[in-house]
Amino acid sequence: MIRRHFLALLAAARAPSSVQLYIGNYGMQSLDPMAALTAIRKIGYDAAELCLMPGWPTEPSKLDAAMRKRIARQPLPILSMIENFNTLVDEQAHQATLDRIRAAATLAHDLAPQAPPILQSVLGGKPNEWEQVKDKMAARLADWARVAAENKLKLAVKSHIGSASDTPEKLVWLLNKVNNPALSGIYDYGHFQLLNLMLSKSLNTLLPRCSFITLKDGRMVDGKAQFLLPGDGSIDYKEYFALLKQKNYRGPILIEITRQLQTQSGYDPIAAARRSYENIAPLLAAANLR
Repeated sequence: MIRRHFLALLAAARAPSSVQLYIGNYGMQSLDPMAALTAIRKIGYDAAELCLMPGWPTEPSKLDAAMRKRIARQPLPILSMIENFNTLVDEQAHQATLDRIRAAATLAHDLAPQAPPILQSVLGGKPNEWEQVKDKMAARLADWARVAAENKLKLAVKSHIGSASDTPEKLVWLLNKVNNPALSGIYDYGHFQLLNLMLSKSLNTLLPRCSFITLKDGRMVDGKAQFLLPGDGSIDYKEYFALLKQKNYRGPILIEITRQLQTQSGYDPIAAARRSYENIAPLLAAANLR
């Protein structure tokens, strides 16, 4: 009994007591990496994500050893990294994707050797192609997961409105088909809402397979998806977070500021990050999640 009680206490000590609310420099392309991370920390976020896409200052080829050490030593944990891959590219581009996964793995271990950040991506394709391309998507995704595993990196992917995998069920099918422990999903209701999918049902379907949650809002305008800052749309976050509380969710929650917003005239990356925090952080606290 004593040993069992000790093990229970140890497990409780290791379990996170609340979710980590974080944001990345995907929405801060114009800022130096350290300036972005400093701004994120000062706003009050618990951690950060790095954008590894071409053109961002944190693309792996742009981060020399000195900058990697500076990022690793700053106090904000780096929980994830974001890329923009496509499973349906030609073979040469597919091999380039695998090389980018290897580069991401090297960066991840440089930044946090004991707990390397996870790499996330979308999957590509179009909804009306799903039946024709799903097996090719699974085969390519299996390659991504294999290379990630070989390089001791975790990989997470998500469904996206307008893409071949646009629903929770399609993403679960891909995860099951690949069946690699290095691969997981991402839950992003900002996309499912625009397809009029129920929050509770989509959570039940996908959340158990996910490493983290992404938050953003959106609306349909003339038949096209228009994304918003989380809390600026119609998602009921009180219901959302109450469901997460019921499910005892303790994973990270990532704020995403989409490219649509970044390219608008007058866009201020720090103001957008601060508004998102002010919209979401109090609701997480009210739900006793953070």
